[in-house]
Amino acid sequence: MKTIIGFFTLLVFACNTGNSNSKTQDSTSNELFFNYSIDGKDFYFTEEDILTSYNDFGKGDHEFKVYVGKDNGPQLSLTIINDMSAPSSTPSGDPNPGHKLFQGSVSLQDYPDKIFTFNSYDGLLNPKPTPVSDAIVITKSKLEPGGKARIISGKLNVTVLGGENKSNDPAIKDYVLKGDFRIRHKFSGSTF
Repeated sequence: MKTIIGFFTLLVFACNTGNSNSKTQDSTSNELFFNYSIDGKDFYFTEEDILTSYNDFGKGDHEFKVYVGKDNGPQLSLTIINDMSAPSSTPSGDPNPGHKLFQGSVSLQDYPDKIFTFNSYDGLLNPKPTPVSDAIVITKSKLEPGGKARIISGKLNVTVLGGENKSNDPAIKDYVLKGDFRIRHKFSGSTF
């Protein structure tokens, strides 16, 4: 009997000693979240940590922004210029100097310290890098009943760039960001 109790205790202990930072979201859940990792280091954010904005400039020119972060931690911003009412894919940047993604569709600030900012594209590099497709992928976009908000789900898979000065400071390097999210954008003005 002691052997069975000891085995059961060991089994329960082993099941509970996994990564205490690991969190998973049920795809059928209504929970709002934005989770991502920086070079494998996990960060988890709830609805209170997420802000969104949408600007419609007319003639098909629009911009959806997502801001994620907590005080005294990394800040992440996403810029999506696609139609947010349907699944879409946004590249890491655009070589066109007049384009909204010239400095990247993803920006990481305050990491590893407050003085740093890294973007997913650097249009000033020579030669210009090729934008990576599927940096931000919207997998689902659903209008809430009543039409006052939209629930948007997606994934993030991008590298933010350290730039030309990488060799001068070990903190200035490329960082790989991967994540997933389910966010709510409440309409104020323009809708999509």
